[in-house]
Amino acid sequence: MKKNYYYALFICVLTLFTVHAQRYKEMIEAGTYSVQQIQQAAEEHFAEVGTGRGVGFKSYKRWEFKALMDMDENGMLKPSDFYYHEYERLQQELNSNRSLAAFQGSWEQLGPDYKNGTSGWNPGVGRVTSIAVQESNQNHIIVGSPGGGVWKTTDGGVNWTVLTDNLSNIDVYALAMDPVNSNIYYWGSTNGNIFKSIDAGATWNLLADTGSGTVNKILIDPTNTTKLYCTSSGGIFKSTDTGVTWSKINPLANNGYDIEFKPGDTNTIYASGTEYFVSRDGGNTFDYPFSGFKSWTQESVTGSRFWTISNSNQNGSVTPKTGNGMAMFFYASYDHPVTRLVSEELNLQGATNPQLNFSFTNVNWGSNTFLNEMRVLYKTSLGGAWTELANYTAEVTSWTDITLNLPNASSTYYIAFEATNNYGRGLTLDDVSVTDATLGTVFQSGFEGSMGSGVKMMAVSPADDTVVFMLEENSGAFGKLYKSTDSGATFTEIDHTGRNYFGYSSNSTDTDDAGVGQAPRDMDIAIHPTDINDVHIAGVNTWRSTDGGITFSISSQWTPGNASSSNIGYCHADVDLLQFVGSNLYVGSDGGIFIAENPTVVNTNYYRDLSSGLGIREFYRIGVSQTAAEVVTGGAQDNGSSILIGGVWKDWLGADGMEGFVDKDNNDVIYGTVQFGSLYKSTNGGNSSFGLSEPEGKSGNWVTPFEQDPTAANTIYAGYDQVYKSTNGGTSWVLPAISQDFGGNINHLKIAPSNNQIMFAARGSNLYKTENGGATNWVQKTGFAGSINSIAIHPSDPNKIALATTGAGKVYVSTDGGDNWTSYLYNLPAFSASAVVWQDNGNDGLYVGMNYGVFYIDSTFPGAWQPFSNNLPNVRITELEVKTIDNKLYAASYGRGLWKSDLYSEALSVEDIVFENLTIHPNPTSSQLNFSWDKNEPITIKIFNVNGKLVYYAKDLILNNSYTIDVSNLATGIYFAKLNTINSSVTKKLSVN
Repeated sequence: MKKNYYYALFICVLTLFTVHAQRYKEMIEAGTYSVQQIQQAAEEHFAEVGTGRGVGFKSYKRWEFKALMDMDENGMLKPSDFYYHEYERLQQELNSNRSLAAFQGSWEQLGPDYKNGTSGWNPGVGRVTSIAVQESNQNHIIVGSPGGGVWKTTDGGVNWTVLTDNLSNIDVYALAMDPVNSNIYYWGSTNGNIFKSIDAGATWNLLADTGSGTVNKILIDPTNTTKLYCTSSGGIFKSTDTGVTWSKINPLANNGYDIEFKPGDTNTIYASGTEYFVSRDGGNTFDYPFSGFKSWTQESVTGSRFWTISNSNQNGSVTPKTGNGMAMFFYASYDHPVTRLVSEELNLQGATNPQLNFSFTNVNWGSNTFLNEMRVLYKTSLGGAWTELANYTAEVTSWTDITLNLPNASSTYYIAFEATNNYGRGLTLDDVSVTDATLGTVFQSGFEGSMGSGVKMMAVSPADDTVVFMLEENSGAFGKLYKSTDSGATFTEIDHTGRNYFGYSSNSTDTDDAGVGQAPRDMDIAIHPTDINDVHIAGVNTWRSTDGGITFSISSQWTPGNASSSNIGYCHADVDLLQFVGSNLYVGSDGGIFIAENPTVVNTNYYRDLSSGLGIREFYRIGVSQTAAEVVTGGAQDNGSSILIGGVWKDWLGADGMEGFVDKDNNDVIYGTVQFGSLYKSTNGGNSSFGLSEPEGKSGNWVTPFEQDPTAANTIYAGYDQVYKSTNGGTSWVLPAISQDFGGNINHLKIAPSNNQIMFAARGSNLYKTENGGATNWVQKTGFAGSINSIAIHPSDPNKIALATTGAGKVYVSTDGGDNWTSYLYNLPAFSASAVVWQDNGNDGLYVGMNYGVFYIDSTFPGAWQPFSNNLPNVRITELEVKTIDNKLYAASYGRGLWKSDLYSEALSVEDIVFENLTIHPNPTSSQLNFSWDKNEPITIKIFNVNGKLVYYAKDLILNNSYTIDVSNLATGIYFAKLNTINSSVTKKLSVN
């Protein structure tokens, strides 16, 4: 018993530290803080906990990379619904202005949409964060990717179709399919946004949102599908009108991860976040079964509630006290809250000397960013005024038992603790009780059970509807496993002391930063529907128990070689979800969707990969060969670096793939990087690779600049806090560095194609230039606004520079080597400019990639960007590269893989010739539209209303002279039909009456 007590004590002290330090996560979810403010909070956190595996540093750097590109001129991130409406506004403008719709591009996807592990050590397709399967027809599956949208298969994964390329938001974190009508889908995104489709994903509507934060799970009541629940970082929410409106159903739940129905009883609902909640009345009310909050209520005087529960005494370094006390931790929000914790009604009738007993501790009292004041109050009637009993503005003595006399004893009594805090560390309140010489213990704030404060995921099974399993993380690692046999009323911990099932190894003993895990991002639990003892859990790998969670054996490993040698399955690292549908176990991981069709037999064929066909790769950077052969290397999140050679993809590096390039003289020589500037090289087309030494042992940015000299053979450059040069392909580095120390790692580096002595480097909003190859210090250039996302130097004029920035002007161009700049904002939509590249066509052709789409401008139509996104999904563009030998433009997307288009030419704008035999009739119409076309090539039809909202979508149709659409359900008004092939598009005005 004492052993468990001390372990719980350690967990609580750790929780106190972690809650403070991870406040940057809450700032991200709140959506009201600048990227710089969040960076400052994160830097404080990681200065305390380090940056090794298991502390969340990689997850934060992934967020930071996107945030720095997407922030506006004020450093703020736009909510996802802003982009939803801005995209509709853009469509409205394009539909009404045909001159802007003429130049479209001819984009085609190049993949990868399959894995082909060669020398990559963790092959996969891309990240899958959500899965929904039709229970009566498991060939019907939808999956969600955090950057690639919603995808559907109706043949069990043989073929996949993307459903969300026309939306301005394709960040998917939760999915649900209506159990009665399988054509109704829901998906949850960031900023609390939930989308709904009633036509099997052809079109979508943005529903009322659930506030800030990421939607983690959506649950539909199978007995009444108008009733839905969802969890998000903002709490637990409920809708009773099929998702049109949502309300927070438990004001004490400040976060939510998982939610489950009791099998066969939708009135009993289990929900979890860092706490555990249960409802027995269909979600009308929720209880904390294991916290002293059953005895307390919260009153938010200003700001938001932020008292949370820990499950033991917290006594720091002094001797632990005895008793049945609990710890209540106050941790402020970021709007200067004053929050009051109020006891239940106490009966002090007959008391002779009532006393209030408690302990509290805190750090950093009185600073601007931490705890300011803790008051103790009482009142003698429900509607009465509070009277101050004590006021603390500094800690008395660490973990001292405090006793205060309670005056004016009466039969009705309330006590309260009120904390005032800016943000950061708060106070921890412990062992609260009211005692009296005559009555004894009148009130004690105890708790029933023992749970830690980590994020919790749950599992239930119809095999035994009274059983609930609860899986809990602890600072990224496996924390505890609990089991209830009374429908969640009480839980018992199953002892797994010394085990960590969330790490990288196969023996569950990872204990250091080499691989403790990264829960709750990668963490889940599932139970077989016919065997309550068949329990599956996951972190980096997956594990199985056949004795009700008492012992676990590994069922899959994250590297194919180790999996094969151990006679277990291969599943890509980092499992986000486990889900039983019937007897099949589905897995969503950072490498795709997998299925165990016989999950009771573990062998090398345990999982079958269903991911082929999903084009969801999240590319950070690409490198394109400049020879006749098409060779492209790309580095992607979680799925390493892959190379396209002869139309076939090969995976050649693992980890997070970053910048890379193909040697300009030899396509078999490929360079690549992983996160923080670790350098690699292949000399055989990616069949094998080896590491290069980093110059002076330097570590770089999350995406470290890595470039090749445009003219000098075997000369490469790498950007850290200085720019380094190698003249022998990275075997060694020229020392000293060819630049001064920039005061931190640079983000971008470009060498002028026509003059390798001219180079530009960027760090944040600072731009530097050398005109002598770095022989002297680089000179800073100013005159533009915002942080720099991309640099492009004109192919034949080294004095012509373009920048994509986060500033209000978005794109800036200099024609005098960076001395003066002109904003090219013009008619660009209010998206984020993330990539620029020049076309050497004699007209200063310039492309900009945004977080939704590509646009083109040149000197023949000054002041007017032309949309260049025909067939391109609305996805973040992270890099653009031109292949001059065959006039192709390549785009790296963060979520939809690699794309290629012909460069701009006049021929792309001759839409009337391409579609001269296309007719749409009758127009006006009240019921049907008939499309006639005599060409036998795929065509896509989109119909928008006058406000730019997509109301009909069908892709890759072969019209065979005629195609009919029922429009009888559309409201009377003007619509626009946009038809496009891979090479051209046309917009026609329609009237529905």
